[in-house]
Amino acid sequence: MIILDLHTIFFFFIVYSFLGWCLEVIFHMYTQKKFINRGFLYGPVCPIYGSGSVLMILFLTPLQRNGIYLFIGSIIVATVLEYVTGYILELAFDTKWWDYSKEPFNIKGYICLRFSLAWGVAGVFLMRVLQPMIKDLIFRIPTALESYLYTLLLIVFVVDVTLTVHSLIEFRIILKELVGIRNEINKKIKDRALLLKQKDRAYLLLQTKHFRFLRKYPSLAKGKAGHLINDIKKKIEKINQ
Repeated sequence: MIILDLHTIFFFFIVYSFLGWCLEVIFHMYTQKKFINRGFLYGPVCPIYGSGSVLMILFLTPLQRNGIYLFIGSIIVATVLEYVTGYILELAFDTKWWDYSKEPFNIKGYICLRFSLAWGVAGVFLMRVLQPMIKDLIFRIPTALESYLYTLLLIVFVVDVTLTVHSLIEFRIILKELVGIRNEINKKIKDRALLLKQKDRAYLLLQTKHFRFLRKYPSLAKGKAGHLINDIKKKIEKINQ
């Protein structure tokens, strides 16, 4: 493991988060023929790419000259990070933010062999091609400018994370409200008008304030909470019959 100062690590994180966002946008423009801002945050960054890249830089730099070890190490780092992140997000929100369930050799839809191998190739490309150029670029930042740039980027990033976390908390609250509505429907309560009003309000909040999550991550329609909307609709139709 190599030792880097905090400023350098943060700059690497921001650069690779942005490059990861570009990769996601290009991939979905190619596969879905439309632009989708796939950043988890509001800004054009994908933190999981930045985190994965920083981990590779810190732990795999000693393996940079050995292509086989570097490839295997990249697979391990990226796959473990993707699995842990996917598991934590589903644990927190009862929804899948991405889903590889239809891919062969997948584990709970969080990871799959095809993408793990792709991350291995990407890791070799990052460490042998991208990283020398990015490292040289970052080390060229004037010392007098470095602290100001670091502070500015950090403030923007913290504000973005704060807004996103606030929005995710509200998203979680709405999902819990939908769970409560579904439980009440299961009891077949008599006041259907009030129930339908609560349901419509919850749907409206999901469709307006949190539409970006639903649009960016189609797999949010999967998992325990992802089935709530269709489940509630079906049960309401049965009650009204």
